[in-house]
Amino acid sequence: MRIPALLAATATAATAITGLTTTTAVSATSSPSTDGTTTHERGNVVECGAAYAGQDTFVSVYENNLHPDVLQVVVGEDGLGRGKESTTGFIDAGTVRATMRLDGRKVVVSGTAKRVGKRIAVHEEVDDAGEHVVVDGFHRRLRTDLTLRWKGRTVALDCDEAFFYDLDVTRYDTTGD
Repeated sequence: MRIPALLAATATAATAITGLTTTTAVSATSSPSTDGTTTHERGNVVECGAAYAGQDTFVSVYENNLHPDVLQVVVGEDGLGRGKESTTGFIDAGTVRATMRLDGRKVVVSGTAKRVGKRIAVHEEVDDAGEHVVVDGFHRRLRTDLTLRWKGRTVALDCDEAFFYDLDVTRYDTTGD
C-alpha cells in the first residue's frame, strides 16, 4: 500500500516517538549534554489498512497524553486523505470512536481496541534534529476490531500495528547551544 509522503512521515514519526524494541546506535559525532529533559508519555498507536471500493486505504489513530491526538485517513493511490487533531482522544475504555470529514462526507472509525498480553520492555536511542532521544518503558499489544464507514460503505480494518505505550522520553541537546 502506497501512502502519501507527508502522512507516511507523520506515521513514522508517531511510531518513532513511541519507541520500538530495537536500539539504534548513537552517531559518533553526537555528544549529548548531561542535562536532559524527561517526559512521561502514555497513549495508543493503531495503524490499519483496508480495501475501500477497491482502493488501498490507510487509517491511523494516535494518542499521546502530552500532545494532540491525531486521526488520519488516506484512500487510494492518489492519496485522498486528511488528518484531524483532537484534545479529547478517540479511545475510551477500549471503545474507539473517531470521526472527521473527508471529501465532504463524514468518516467514522469505530469498534474496540483492548489491551492484551504481557507488557513488552522498550529501550531505544536515536539522534534526531539536534537531540539525542532515549526512550524507556513498555508497550502492550491492542486487540482490535475496527471498521471504517464512509459514503454509505462499511469496511473492516486490518490493524497490524496496534499497541498501548507507557514511556519515559529523555531528550538531550547535542548541538552545544
